[in-house]
Amino acid sequence: MPYIGRLEERPLLDVIQIIAYSQQSGILSVEGAESRGAIVFENGSVVCAVSPSTLRLLVRAAKQTDDNARSMCGIQILTALRELFDATSGDYRFEGKESPVPELEGLSLEGFYRAGAFDTGDLLLMLEKAMENARVRFASTPTPPPGEDGSEQRRHPRYGPVTIRGTLSVSRKLFPGHLMNVSLGGTFFRAETLPELDQEGVLDFELPWKLGPCAARFRVVWLTAEGPETFRGAGLRFDSLVGDSRSNLDAYIRQFEELVGQIGVEANEKKEM
Repeated sequence: MPYIGRLEERPLLDVIQIIAYSQQSGILSVEGAESRGAIVFENGSVVCAVSPSTLRLLVRAAKQTDDNARSMCGIQILTALRELFDATSGDYRFEGKESPVPELEGLSLEGFYRAGAFDTGDLLLMLEKAMENARVRFASTPTPPPGEDGSEQRRHPRYGPVTIRGTLSVSRKLFPGHLMNVSLGGTFFRAETLPELDQEGVLDFELPWKLGPCAARFRVVWLTAEGPETFRGAGLRFDSLVGDSRSNLDAYIRQFEELVGQIGVEANEKKEM
C-alpha cells in the first residue's frame, strides 16, 4: 500500500526526511495547488526530481557524458526540488519500489542511476541556504573517524537528515550553521566556519513542529578534513542539555520515530502483498 497524505497536515520537508532516514526506495509524487512533480529515491538518497518547468532541462542533463554530468544533473534536481517545496497544499503519495524506476514523465532514469544518487541531507541544506552558485560540489555527509565519534561509541541513535538552524557560541564568538542530524547525545553540525577540535561551548537551536527552543553544552569531538566543500562540518558531543531542552528534544525524537514507523508499516505491507 502507498504512503499517502495531505501537505497541509504533513509538509513535504517532513515526508522527504522520513523517506531518507528510513532508506526507502521508490517514487514520491506531489500534486499541489502551486506545483506538481515527483522525486525518485534509492535507499533514501535522491536519484531524480522532476517538475513541469524542469523536465526539458533534465532530459538534456541526462544526456551529458563529460566530467560535469553529475554536477549538471544535481543542479537540475535541486531546481525541481525548489519548485516542489512551493506546494503547501495538496496531496503526496509515496510508493515503494524494490527495483530501479525505469522512467519518470517519459524521462529515462538510467543515466541518473548510473551517475549515482545524491545525499538527501546535502540537497536539503542547499535548499535551506538558497544556493545561487550552480558550480557547487555535491558531497556526502562524512562518516565520523573511528574511535572519535564512531557508532560503536554512541549511546543514542541519530535521526536525520534534518536541516535545523543553530548557532554555536564559543568564547563569545558565534558560529551560525545547521544541524544535519539530532540525538540526545550529539549532532553533526555544518557551517562555513567552525570552532577548533576539543573546544567547548553552547549550541542554541529551535526545533521544528513548534516543539520549542533547545540549548546544549557541547564539545567538538571531530572535524571534517579541509577541502573544497561549500560547508565544513563538526561532530558535537552534548555534555548536557539546558532547561527544558531534553524534554523538547525527546518530543521531537518521538514524533520522528512515529513517522518512520508509519512509512515502515506501509513498506512492509507492500512487500507482503
